Amino acid sequence: MLGRIAIHLSHDDGLPRRLRAALQLATEHKAELIGVYPPEIGPQYSSEISAIPKEMQKLADQRFTQDRESVKKTFLEQTATAGIRAQWRAPKGSAEESLAQHARYCDLTIMSKASNKDSTASLMPNLAEAVIMAAGKPVLMIPAVGEVHSIGRRVLFCWDYRREAARAFSDAAPLLRACSHLSILTVDARPDYLSGKDVHENDLADYCAALGYPKPHEIIKQSEDYGVGNTILNTATDEDSDLIIMGAYGHSRMRQWIMGGASRTLLNSMTVPVLMSH
Repeated sequence: MLGRIAIHLSHDDGLPRRLRAALQLATEHKAELIGVYPPEIGPQYSSEISAIPKEMQKLADQRFTQDRESVKKTFLEQTATAGIRAQWRAPKGSAEESLAQHARYCDLTIMSKASNKDSTASLMPNLAEAVIMAAGKPVLMIPAVGEVHSIGRRVLFCWDYRREAARAFSDAAPLLRACSHLSILTVDARPDYLSGKDVHENDLADYCAALGYPKPHEIIKQSEDYGVGNTILNTATDEDSDLIIMGAYGHSRMRQWIMGGASRTLLNSMTVPVLMSH
């Protein structure tokens, strides 16, 4: 069971979807919900040496305060109505560091990518990637399209033998214990590599059995001309999955997190929630 869930709160068009997902999971797992509303405007906008005129800065500060209080009211009202234990947090400092720090005290952090251009959240287009790479805990990304009716009933786990995938599998344990159907997808499998390491083809299924997970439906596909990310998305549709679990790959360049190809495709095109760990 999940014990504590963090949710990124901001005044953006993805908030209602994130909040619905958070309320759903918190109710199912009887978990506490921690709402984290970090500063959405970088320090350069509030600095004394900012080039922005003081009147414009004052208006921006007023709007930020109004947005924050509106979101706080919505968050506390909805969690109270649902009978969920909840805490409101409004940390100072960068959004990336604040969210990553709070994530380390929770089992899961719920995020999504902002799309409306008038939102201050849109000023940080790589925030989700940064938190995924820095938190050390799993991040559940909520898609911007489609309706999320359930999360974690039918799970698709992406297995590529690597550390990040193994980490994601372990991080998702509370959700895997509760799922009713588990599919395991390997794209561009390398059986010769595994046999050379004396890894048996049923080791992953045996591991799932030892943990009490459903017997996995193991799928092997070639990415060919589709690419790994699109192959994952197509398989999720074929399997009627309501959750994808995968390792996140990438590197940092001057504090801007750059995601690997499959990770980037999933973040930009996901149609079901995706749990990522790094």
